[in-house]
Amino acid sequence: MPPTTPPSPPLPARPSRRRVLRTAAAAGTFAALGGALAACTADEANAAAPKAPAYYPASYDKIVEASRREKKILIYSNTSQTNWHPVFDAFSDRYPWLSDIRATNLGGSAVYERYYSESATGRSPVDLLANNAGPLWGDYAARNVASDYRSPEKDHLPGWAELVPGVWTMSTDAVTLIYNRKTLDASQFPKGLRSLADIVEATPSRFRGKIGVYDPTNAYGYASNQGYTANVPGGWETFRRVLPFTRPDHSSGTLVEKVVSGEYDVSINLSGGVAIPATEKSGGLLGWSYCAEGTVIMPRAASIVKTAPHPNAARLFLDFLLSARGQAAVAEGGLSPYRPGVRQDAMDSFQDMQRRLGADQVHLYRPKKVPEDVMEAYVTRWEKAVG
Repeated sequence: MPPTTPPSPPLPARPSRRRVLRTAAAAGTFAALGGALAACTADEANAAAPKAPAYYPASYDKIVEASRREKKILIYSNTSQTNWHPVFDAFSDRYPWLSDIRATNLGGSAVYERYYSESATGRSPVDLLANNAGPLWGDYAARNVASDYRSPEKDHLPGWAELVPGVWTMSTDAVTLIYNRKTLDASQFPKGLRSLADIVEATPSRFRGKIGVYDPTNAYGYASNQGYTANVPGGWETFRRVLPFTRPDHSSGTLVEKVVSGEYDVSINLSGGVAIPATEKSGGLLGWSYCAEGTVIMPRAASIVKTAPHPNAARLFLDFLLSARGQAAVAEGGLSPYRPGVRQDAMDSFQDMQRRLGADQVHLYRPKKVPEDVMEAYVTRWEKAVG
């Protein structure tokens, strides 16, 4: 069973001035690495190319050299800048001429909607999409808009690293819960949804409306809810017991903030990439837990689009994300790595979670396109359980 509040990982080193995040406050804005997006210096532009791993094809040098002319990368993402920063920093250390990297801070569905709208006009500036909204990756795959690039890292990763054609797992973030350690007695710290059901049913008037949950009409909310009820034995029965005490929200930030303020005692079905860093920064106010009865793992994935204006730079970035160094940087940013053998201290890897919880208690969510009527039927059942 995981400890109530795991020890905090060491903070990443202070970024160099060249890579300080300049923007990225509101949804839809960009986070940029590097001054006012000025061109890299002459030394950076002419830096020697790093040696590729021996298992990379000899032709990889051509991709590296072509990326020097492209100079930049644009990512449409719903991943926070805190998560991205160590990845961008380490990538630009390896390829100094690619220090101009931008990532959006969009809502989950907006990542795709913006790209589909732009690509319909033939003028999208984006190179990669990155998101943890499982069902929307299924729809994306059905549209046949992903690049068919095969990363040379594929054979060194689990078979599901390429979740669907052209969509590559970036991290394997657990669906977790967080709770307020001040508003709850230590005996009420939940160890999962089944544990939480026992706690709230013991004093129902105390907990009515005090549990936050992702709304299942939200793509991540649907995936995290459905992933639990489809994979964890007795999942729907546990939901039936917990949901009458919940209030739905569409934002992980809101779900965290309401636990911090004490409006909620607990928020459930949050991405560990959000919940765990928030807990560690709370000064002991918050605690977090996996679900002891069964934890869903929500892959956060990235895909190069066919229309990428900087395809070679995008390939370098994808390969770096999947590499051992890239996966270590993913962990430094507060997300969960999954490449076997990656040494890191920041976050539990996928393999760590399997060892800690038991392999049969860890359920990987597989993205697929969800027909509208199927989602509607699920939401109807969920709403009936809320009462």
